[in-house]
Amino acid sequence: MNEMDLFEHRINELEENVKILYGKVNGFAVAQAQVNIKLDNLIQSLDEIKDSISKIKSRPSVFWDKLVFAFIGALGAGIGTAFLTLFKGV
Repeated sequence: MNEMDLFEHRINELEENVKILYGKVNGFAVAQAQVNIKLDNLIQSLDEIKDSISKIKSRPSVFWDKLVFAFIGALGAGIGTAFLTLFKGV
């Protein structure tokens, strides 16, 4: 085997190794992109869950606000009715 054949053999072997390495790197890049997509979906779902939890947490305060406003409205209506009956009787 002369020197030129030896170099050609080594170059062919290196080309095959580069193709294999490129395939592995490309496969890793595709896998990493899939992981990134799944992570983005997970983050989006987590944000939706946080929003839902904050809405659930705010419900009791909304309930108490409605209750206080209803009480104030009933009290105002009662006072107004009392004034009307008082002035009607005069």
